[in-house]
Amino acid sequence: MERGVNSLLLKVFLIGSIVLSISLSKAEEVKTFEVKAEDYKFTPDTITVNQGDKVIIKTIAVDKDHGFGIKAYDIDQPLPKGKWVTIDFTADKKGEFTIRCTKFCGWKHFLMTGTLIVK
Repeated sequence: MERGVNSLLLKVFLIGSIVLSISLSKAEEVKTFEVKAEDYKFTPDTITVNQGDKVIIKTIAVDKDHGFGIKAYDIDQPLPKGKWVTIDFTADKKGEFTIRCTKFCGWKHFLMTGTLIVK
């Protein structure tokens, strides 16, 4: 009986170790980006991450006030001219999402877009 219990405990331990190693290997990665908003564009204009990553975007409006928005992630962050702003979220939805300037900034405002790609 004791041998059967020990065998069962060993199996439970091994299965638990495997599950833990799998979950640790899929732990979220932190991806950090610096994005400049200037002259009706975001630089860089494309951000690529993996689903589950924690995303940190440090962004600054260089020439005038702008905004940084990703509708699918409920992000609408004002960017006052000359001040670094940090935006963080977990990329929990796969797909391609449009990044938009959310503060009217002039005649090309509606062209000021970028892309978030979540693989």
